[in-house]
Amino acid sequence: MIIDHVETLTLDDESVRRCRNELNSLRYLAQGLDFLNRQVQQIEAEVRSRIPRDKVVFAIGNAPWLQNLPLGLVACSFHWYAVAACNYVGLAGWLGLGEDADAARAYQARVIPDTLLWRNKVAAHFSRVAPRKGDTPADLVSSVMFPVGFVDDAFVAAPFNYSQSGSTSRDMRWSLTKTHAELTKRYWAVG
Repeated sequence: MIIDHVETLTLDDESVRRCRNELNSLRYLAQGLDFLNRQVQQIEAEVRSRIPRDKVVFAIGNAPWLQNLPLGLVACSFHWYAVAACNYVGLAGWLGLGEDADAARAYQARVIPDTLLWRNKVAAHFSRVAPRKGDTPADLVSSVMFPVGFVDDAFVAAPFNYSQSGSTSRDMRWSLTKTHAELTKRYWAVG
């Protein structure tokens, strides 16, 4: 069974039988990730329909193209997606790399580095509430700012880097729908 089509990680028949719970977890996480992606895609399509074709956009807050849209749900979708995607990628790496936790963490950092950083600083817990060594004052403040903006043609998390007290927040920009397209090629590609 192929776990990762890009790195050609596979499971033999014995592992497939033994790891039923893990494989079931991958199935339900994939279903949830796809659901969140479809929801955000629909709202992105609505925003794109409101933007004149000759405009390049960086929109946050009360920009006219974002009026009357469920931006709170978009923000929550990013939170939920980041946590679920990191769980999916970590478990896929653990399964495909010999059930090695260190290898799985390295794989996760390699496959979705921006999503993982954002998950660690915002989605799993706000850095403001659970600071880690190395977090800058700007990281702490930016972790609780509204997390998404519309850049070019898609919503992105952490659309800008924030500066405060001589520090700048880390670059954690990532797009849910673009990340999902990449994960689809890697994990769920058919044919």
